[in-house]
Amino acid sequence: MIELPDVERMIESIAGYTTGKTISTIRIDDPNVVPIESEIVTDHLEHHAVDSVERHGRYVVLRFRSDYSLIFDMGDDGLLRLESQTAPPTERTRIRFQFAAGRELRFSSSGSQGTVQALPGSQFNDKGALQSLGVDPLSEDLTVERFETLAARNHRSTVKGFLLNQKAIAGIGNDYADEICFQASVRPDMRVGQLMPDQTHRLHRYLRRVLRRATLHWSAAHSDPGWLINSRSNGSACPRCRHELTSLRVTGRKTVICPRCQRAA
Repeated sequence: MIELPDVERMIESIAGYTTGKTISTIRIDDPNVVPIESEIVTDHLEHHAVDSVERHGRYVVLRFRSDYSLIFDMGDDGLLRLESQTAPPTERTRIRFQFAAGRELRFSSSGSQGTVQALPGSQFNDKGALQSLGVDPLSEDLTVERFETLAARNHRSTVKGFLLNQKAIAGIGNDYADEICFQASVRPDMRVGQLMPDQTHRLHRYLRRVLRRATLHWSAAHSDPGWLINSRSNGSACPRCRHELTSLRVTGRKTVICPRCQRAA
């Protein structure tokens, strides 16, 4: 599942080349996933420069100087990548943005996962189509007070369900939700309403700490022997106490915990 740090890494890999460059041609390979009208393509996207590449939760936004924006719902496995125009598209390729220099930006995904939407600036103001997304976990808006308010509104949810709720906090997926709970020593299957104040504060602190480190130092985080995300296979030992990890299902998703380090209270 695509998560916030993965989207940040994608943006880092494409923004430097893409920003400021003009799209010469757009080829839509799958109109079901990319239902953009041809008039919008020819009048507002082709022969216009990309003004910025941004992230909103797990969504990527390409803003054009024509005042149109493309919103990429990354789904579970969406990918934005720069490639040569001479490389043939694959069955996963959904749309290609060609530059005059011979390279192109491609969006690929599996099946019907991931969609691309075009919006004029007037509809994108104040997030527009992204209005239903919750607060970005790395923004300054997610203060501990805001987190406590969101937790109170989701008191009947499990902790993991709360972290995965994109309408509350945008960008967290399965693996990082488990990592946050592990680092905060909180069971993900607890009800939010059962958390003690110190547990809520730890969740907030480690939520930001885990995502920030995974975003800024992805390779280091994913080789850290103290991180749960590197010990998720069945029968692995807890990176903290060496007790055998346990796998269960929470909100319908595989959830890995250490029953010794993550207690209910």
